[in-house]
Formats: sequence, structure tokens, C-alpha cells
Amino acid sequence: MTNSVADVDQVLKGLASQSIKQGRDVRIAVRDLTLEALQQRELTLNQIGRVLRSITEGVNLGVANREMKVEKVLADTVAGMDDALLKAVKASNVALHRLTGEGYDYEDSNLRRALDELEKLEDEFLESIAKATQGANEKLKAPWERLLKKTKVSGTATGTQVASTIRDYAKRAQAAMREQRATSFKAAHLLTQNFATLASGILIGMSQGLGAKRATSKKTAKTASARRAAKTTGGATPKAGKGVAARTTKRRKPVQRTKAAARKS
Repeated sequence: MTNSVADVDQVLKGLASQSIKQGRDVRIAVRDLTLEALQQRELTLNQIGRVLRSITEGVNLGVANREMKVEKVLADTVAGMDDALLKAVKASNVALHRLTGEGYDYEDSNLRRALDELEKLEDEFLESIAKATQGANEKLKAPWERLLKKTKVSGTATGTQVASTIRDYAKRAQAAMREQRATSFKAAHLLTQNFATLASGILIGMSQGLGAKRATSKKTAKTASARRAAKTTGGATPKAGKGVAARTTKRRKPVQRTKAAARKS
């Protein structure tokens, strides 16, 4: 513990004691002191516990050796602290709403830690008072024990607000998870459609490419066949071949007539 923190706690303790001695409205005085102290610190369980213990110890000092309705003072002290913590919980709720906007990951460790601390706040509230009363005189111990036992059974406004906040965030988390699942399903369906469309387009392109390849192969085969035919006829066309055969036949006829004439003679 640093000296500065210890000094602040001692000042707070002294202010609480002085408020009781001055006969001020205990509930309002404790509420205001608690709120002012919390505003100057981070709202962590540790800091809240320190504030509550310091104020409780101060109230104990203010009540000691004085003629007053002890149980009324202690009940007002708890009520004042409860009022202050209720405002602190509401402030925390507003801060959490601002931090956790649309699309926020509700599994984030910082959010879970903040909610865990809120959930433990009522227990910290009562435990801090119990620790602060351990050093109280016998005049105060019995009333504190009765009051704490009663408060644990009935609960505090702080505890009720915390429970409401936890339920709210549980609902928001469930809604966010359902929305994320729905978005994932839509994305998966869209991906399936896009993939099927893309695959279909690729298949069409492949089929078209295969058809073009077959057409090219057929054309190449025809060209090759024509070239082979041309080589077989010595480069002449079919018509040209018929003309040559006809001329050859005409030339052979005179030779046959000459041989016949020779036999007659």
C-alpha cells in the first residue's frame, strides 16, 4: 500500500466519522461521501472495497461512546452505501453499452472480466463492511452482525441492479450469437451459390474450349487427307487425272489398228 492511498483512505475515514458526530443525515452523508470517493478512483472491486471499509470504520468511530440509536445509524450507513453503489452500477452499465456496440464480440475477455466484477459487487459490499467491523467495540459488533445477516437475506438494491445488468447482457450476448450464426449461415449459403456458379462457368468454358479443339482437329485432319491425295496423284487434281487417261487411250487406238493391218497382209 502506498502512502498516498493510505492517506486518502484515512481522510475518507475521518470525513465519515465527522459526519456522524455532526448529526447530519447519515444516509445522505454516507451516500455523498461514497460517490465522491468512487468518482476519484477506478471502479474496480479492490477500490470499491477500500472505500466501503474506510467509510464503515469512520462511522464506527463516530458512533462509539455516543448516545444514539446505533442500529438506525448503521442501517442508514448501509442504505447510503447501497444508494451510491446503485449509481455506480448504472454508470458501469452505460459504459458497457457504449463499449459493446453492434458486432461486438461478447466473448471478449475484458467484457467478461467487467461482468464478473459486477456480479461479485454485492458480496464485496457486505464483506467489506464485515471486515471493517472486526475492530469495532462490543457496542457495535452485535448490531452489525444482525444487520448484515438481515441484508444478506433481503439483498441490496445494488445486487438487484447487478442481476438485471447481467441478465441484460446475457440476452444481448445470446441475440448476438444468434445473429452471428444467421450471418454465418447466409454467408455459407452465398458462398455455396457463388462456388456453384463459378464452377459452372468454369465447366462451360472448359466445354467450349474442348469443342473448339475438336473442330480444329477435324479441320486439320481434312487438310492432311487432301495433302496425301495430292501427293499420290503427283500433285494433279482428280479432273486433271481423267484428262490424262483419256488422252492416253486415244493414243493407243492407232497402234492396235496398225497391228491388225499387218496380220492381213
